[in-house]
Amino acid sequence: MIGRRATQHPAPGLPGVNLLSPAAFGLIAVHRLRRRFVLGGVALLTLIVAVAVVQQLRIRTAQQDVDAAAQQTRQLTASVAELKPVQTYVAGVRAQVTTAQETMSGEIFFSDVLSGVERALPAGAELDTLTVALADPAAATEEAAATTSACPGPDPFNTLVVAGCVSIAGTADSRAGVGEFVVALSRDALFVEPFITTTTVADSTQVAFSGSVGLSEKVFSGRYARLAADLFPEGDE
Repeated sequence: MIGRRATQHPAPGLPGVNLLSPAAFGLIAVHRLRRRFVLGGVALLTLIVAVAVVQQLRIRTAQQDVDAAAQQTRQLTASVAELKPVQTYVAGVRAQVTTAQETMSGEIFFSDVLSGVERALPAGAELDTLTVALADPAAATEEAAATTSACPGPDPFNTLVVAGCVSIAGTADSRAGVGEFVVALSRDALFVEPFITTTTVADSTQVAFSGSVGLSEKVFSGRYARLAADLFPEGDE
C-alpha cells in the first residue's frame, strides 16, 4: 500500500498589515540617510582633528629644532668673536714664519764649508786664506749666471749656477798635491767646478795655489724649510 505524502500547509498566524503611509517610509529613509551623513561627518572631522594634531606636533618639534640651532649659532658666533684676537695673532705668526723662511732660505753653515775644504787638503798642504761670497739671488737662472756668475769655472762658456763662491789660497808640497786637492773638492757634494791655478814659490820647493770653487745647493742649512709645516700641521688650521 502506497502511503500518501502529507501535504504541508502554512502555519496559521495573524495576517500582515502595513499601517504606515508612504510618506512615513520616506521620513524613515531620510532619517537613516541623515544619520549616515552625520556618522560620516563625525568620522571625517575626527580624521581632520587627528591630522591637525600630528601636524601641530611636527611643527612644534621643527620649531624646537630651529630654536636649538639658533641658540647654537649664537654660541658659535660668540665663540668666534672671542677667538678673533687669537686668529689675528696666528695670522701674524704665519706672516712672520713666511718672512723668516724667505729670509733664511739662503743660510749656509760656514763651518761645513771650512771643514769640507780642510778635508780636501792633501798631506803637506796648508790653507792661507778662505773667503765665501754668496750668489746674488737675482742671478738664480742659468741665463743670468752666464754673465753674472758668482764663481768662475774652468769652462767660461758653460758656467753652472752656484749658491756661492769660495776663494782659497795656500801652499802645497807639489803640483801633484794641488791636483789631489782639486779632485777631492770635486768629489765632495758641497762643491762644484773647482778652478785652481798654481805658481812656484821662489827659493822654495813648495807650490803656491789660488783659485775658487763653487758651492752647490747642498750647502744650504735648510733649518727653516719645515718651520711652517711644524708650527701649522695640516688639519690644525
